[in-house]
Amino acid sequence: MITEDGPDAGRLAPLPRSGLTVGRNGAAWRLADPFLSAPHFRLDMEPDGVRITDLAPSPRPTAHCYSWWHGDRPHRAGSSVFRLVRGRPHPLTPVGELPGLVVDPGSEPARPNPLVQAIMAAGPLVIGVVMAVVTGLWYFLLFSLVSVAVVAVMWSQHRAAARRHGRRIRDGAQRIRDQLDALAPTPGRLSWAARSDAADRFGVGGGAPSAPDGPLVRWGAGTARLPLASAKDGGSWDRWATVELPATSVLRPDHATLVTGQPSTLRALAYWLQVQLCRDAVATGRGVLVATPDGESRWGDADGGTSGTVLCWPGAAAPPLPDGWHRVILNEAGPPGGRAGAPEVTTVAQDRLDPDQGVARLGDLEFTAFRYHGMSASTADWLLDELGAAARPPRQTGAAVLVLPDPLMTGAAVDSLRVELTSGQEAVAIDLVSHGPHVLVAGTTGSGKSELLLTLLTGLAAAHPATEVSFVLMDFKGGSSFAALAELPHTMSVETNLAQAESLRTFDALSAELRRREELFLAARAPDFRSYRRAHPEADLPRLVVAVDELRVLMDDHPQAAALLARLAATGRSLGFHLVLATQRAQGAVGPDVRSNLGTVICLRTATEQESWDLLGTAEAFTIPADAPGRAYLKHGGQPARPFRAGQFSVVTGPPTLAPWTRGPTAAVPAPWPELVGLIRGEAETRGLPVPQQAVTPALPGSWTPAPAERSAVPGAVVVGLGDLPRQRAQVPVRWRPGLDAPAAWIGTAAGGVDEAARNVLTQLAQLVDHGPGPDAASTSGGTTVVLDGAGVLCPAGTPAWPAHWSVLTAEQASAEALAGIVDRLRTELARPSPARLVVTHWGRWATQRVGTGYETLEEHLTHLLRDHGPGLLAVAVFGGRELAGGRVLGQIPIRFYLPAGTTPEHRMVWPTLHRVKEVPGRAVMVSPEHPAPGIAVQLSEPPSAGTPRP
Repeated sequence: MITEDGPDAGRLAPLPRSGLTVGRNGAAWRLADPFLSAPHFRLDMEPDGVRITDLAPSPRPTAHCYSWWHGDRPHRAGSSVFRLVRGRPHPLTPVGELPGLVVDPGSEPARPNPLVQAIMAAGPLVIGVVMAVVTGLWYFLLFSLVSVAVVAVMWSQHRAAARRHGRRIRDGAQRIRDQLDALAPTPGRLSWAARSDAADRFGVGGGAPSAPDGPLVRWGAGTARLPLASAKDGGSWDRWATVELPATSVLRPDHATLVTGQPSTLRALAYWLQVQLCRDAVATGRGVLVATPDGESRWGDADGGTSGTVLCWPGAAAPPLPDGWHRVILNEAGPPGGRAGAPEVTTVAQDRLDPDQGVARLGDLEFTAFRYHGMSASTADWLLDELGAAARPPRQTGAAVLVLPDPLMTGAAVDSLRVELTSGQEAVAIDLVSHGPHVLVAGTTGSGKSELLLTLLTGLAAAHPATEVSFVLMDFKGGSSFAALAELPHTMSVETNLAQAESLRTFDALSAELRRREELFLAARAPDFRSYRRAHPEADLPRLVVAVDELRVLMDDHPQAAALLARLAATGRSLGFHLVLATQRAQGAVGPDVRSNLGTVICLRTATEQESWDLLGTAEAFTIPADAPGRAYLKHGGQPARPFRAGQFSVVTGPPTLAPWTRGPTAAVPAPWPELVGLIRGEAETRGLPVPQQAVTPALPGSWTPAPAERSAVPGAVVVGLGDLPRQRAQVPVRWRPGLDAPAAWIGTAAGGVDEAARNVLTQLAQLVDHGPGPDAASTSGGTTVVLDGAGVLCPAGTPAWPAHWSVLTAEQASAEALAGIVDRLRTELARPSPARLVVTHWGRWATQRVGTGYETLEEHLTHLLRDHGPGLLAVAVFGGRELAGGRVLGQIPIRFYLPAGTTPEHRMVWPTLHRVKEVPGRAVMVSPEHPAPGIAVQLSEPPSAGTPRP
């Protein structure tokens, strides 16, 4: 069986005795025909012929009906025509001269005058009636009826002559149809002839062209009215001259043919047209040039010939050609006037076809009920191989090459923020100001989404300095997408989903930047970013591009981010914010508030047809081949989608390399992002370009040791760590001042760094004592210092390492009497009043210890001391774990440092709801009266070396 006609014509399939199912999907033989069901029918070999069982769904639940097919007629299903073939195929006849499309049926029969015939019939009849009435003789009526009979005979003779003339017209039209059908074969006949073993199976061995005006091509079939050679009353013969004809045309030099339709229609028709043009090129030597968005392919004498045909695919620029060439332009269907960006057709006498509308105008013929011939890429490739016209390597393969602008970073972003995604005179570009303010990039895995994002951002950075545009990059693919751009001077922050806490702090910083810009514009009475920058050109205020790769992961991990994105989307245009959101599936990831503010959608290959319809309003993104990464459709607002293939930046680093060409798509080579970023960064450093203030400060370091100046900035204070204040765009030292600040507690485990925190505090307290300004160290320390060292912080190696005047009690020395002495000493000092310091490590070893001979525990005594004495007299630092977090004494300690590393959910059950931080040793969340829950992130400082002096 062969597919004679339809959108996927030229296919052949053997018909086995076991049967064959045919359909759009779910069948043994699948055809790209949208009007076929899945499956549509089944063929079974029977002794009486081929039985066709209809499998298409029916609104009435009846049994499947069947019919018999003997091969004497074609079978129609969907928009395809099938034919049974057997035996040895016959070769095609060479292309001959195109027959005249005018029917000459001979002279037209004379049409009798109706008035004369009426008089001839009515006159004698009236006279006979009058005579019969006057004379009373009835036979006068017989004489009058004879005239009526004569007129009737004359009229019937004329009708018979007219029918004979009409049949001559119909026979002439059918002869023209048969001649056209023989000269221009269908895709099915061409594929069947390819199976022949004849020497000239395609009819291309004639040498000189028999159709000198140009290639004869067959577009499809339709109904048309052929003109008559001589017709005095043309309208009366229309029904005889209107027949179904092959829709053929000769592609004459310096003419053009415009084909308008959906991309899938244009693609199938273009493959079939390419096969016909190559058959003509093999026979005549005429040139063929196929221009696609990926480059150009040439056949025949395309390089130096004076005549030929150029086939321009959608999205491809028509190359300049000398006179004598015919242009076939494929134009995607769109609003009146054609698709935006389509090439303008200015050549003369162009033919027009609209296959999806079923109409065509070819020369003087107007076709209705037009059915186009289409072909798949695989079928076309097979026929081109059989023709001996296999494609040469395209002159430009893969993505177009983009080059960095020269000079770099000279553009202003006040009125425009433009970046080109392709090269050439008709480059595809996005302006985040006029086309934005926000962009959605959607595409399934392997579609080239991440490369396109890098191209877009690198293009913005190369064209604008960091003071004009800056980036906040959120990479939820583990850091594989945006890591290459981290060294750009434009990049303020690169956050990944490997550290979810860092993403949360980025949201806080962006929220603060939103409020800051609102207040800034309000104070300046500026309605939007453009007005403010025009009034303050020296302002340190760049446009801020927030790029998110894998938006769905962000929404799943941080549902609270939806509110911020909605606010950014709503106010971004006026405040200078631009969202570039990338996701594999937009449904469910892009909320309605964000989607309503999207100005541009870039849709790469989608996983389902529904996703393409959702983003573009068509199914074209679903049909993008999987081996064409970077191919996409660009849609601005309500404009029709425009196809393109994203370019790729290149850096010239040496002479070109040569590699053998192989048939098929070439493997995509990633752009040299490190070299590109290095060039941009080096240029910025060479010219000394300023960098704007960071809207998103860098994340806290994994470890932090304060500089001597930071330790001595506040006399008498212990530097606890480095606090992160993303809303204030700052990171500041966190200090605890014994005798001034409230008691402090460090809650965590040894693995989380609580013992290191205790060692840091004790070391700094010891240095405050040892290097005090007075002659008596004990007096300058501010009073008594008591240390309950349950964790062995002061003597890790068994050797005491504390000042001699400190009262230190270790866990091995703990007893009720010893604790009673410590508590009594504290009460005595506080009663004078005299300041005192108390440091407790490993609180769990001390909390339940009884003090003296009574039943009160140390926790109860410490609670009373804290309640009765303010921080000016009693400075307390307590380090512990779950016992401290759930104990009574914590209610008297307002400054708390929670260290989540090394803890379990059971440990944190009694903790307040805290700001999420990266769980590494030394990373804490500080909760205090100035920073209530959820608190702020703090990286605890490393203990100073033993010889570090303190003023």
